Formats: sequence, structure tokens, C-alpha cells
Amino acid sequence: MMEQTILFNELTNLLTQENDIHQNLIDAAQEINNSARGNDVDGMKRKCSIFDSHICGLEKAEERRIDICDRLHQILGEAAPSGRIISIIEQSEPETRTRLKALRAALMERVEKLKALNTSNIVLFREALGSINASVNMIKASTTPKTGYRHKGDFKPSGSSLSMFNEVV
Repeated sequence: MMEQTILFNELTNLLTQENDIHQNLIDAAQEINNSARGNDVDGMKRKCSIFDSHICGLEKAEERRIDICDRLHQILGEAAPSGRIISIIEQSEPETRTRLKALRAALMERVEKLKALNTSNIVLFREALGSINASVNMIKASTTPKTGYRHKGDFKPSGSSLSMFNEVV
């Protein structure tokens, strides 16, 4: 019973930590979004680096949460048959249960908000990359040799000159 209480307390601490990390991710994603809209490439690079460091922290917290849930599932056995966090939470003391449910609900809201921001950022990046690609294609087209006409009326080979103008003119 003592180990179970310790694990539930640790689960509470981890869900609190995951909520904090998700809020940091939301803030960073919003700043990335703002930088993308303002064409601030340096700002985007800095914010993406911050975002990545938060992702690393989140991965560690999630791994720890999975381990704690597995251990609690082993202790609880058939009381929490699915082993999912919600069924495990149901087996905690009423005060702890209320706190864990609130933390889980807040975490789910943050996850949804982060998903929406990430989707928005992906759309912005695709638009930016599309514009960059269009610019590169225009530059390529302007430097690609064109077929020109000679004063005799025949075609000039395309590899011999960069001129796009009729030679007669």
C-alpha cells in the first residue's frame, strides 16, 4: 500500500511536469508561428531549438509515466484491467483521484492546443517553402538557355547562348 501511495504521488508530480512542458511547447510553437508570419528566420531557428529541447524533456517524462503506470498496473492487477492511466487513476484515493483527473484533463486540453498550433505551423512552412520553390524555379527559368532565331530563319542551338531575344532585333 505504501508503494502504491508513493507511485500515485509520483504520477501526480509527473502529470504536473508534463502539463508544464506542454505549456512551454505551446508557448514556443506560438512564437514559431509569430516568427513565421513575420518572416523572422533567425527567430524561428531559435524557437525551434527551444521547442526541440522541450520535446526531449517531454519524452523522458512520458517514459517515466509509462513505467509508473506499468508498476501501478502490476500492483492493482484486476482492479485496473486495461492498465490505461484512466483506469489506474480510478483506483487512487478520492483526493488524489480528483487531482489526477484534473491534471489529465488539463494535459489533454494542452495536447489539443499544441496539435492545432503545430498544424498551423506546418501550413505556414508549406506556404513559405512553396514561395521559395516558386522563386527558385523562376531563377532557374531565367538562366536556362532558350532557343533563338537566326536571321536566316532557322533555329539557333539552345546550348550556345543565354540570350532569350531574337537575334534579328
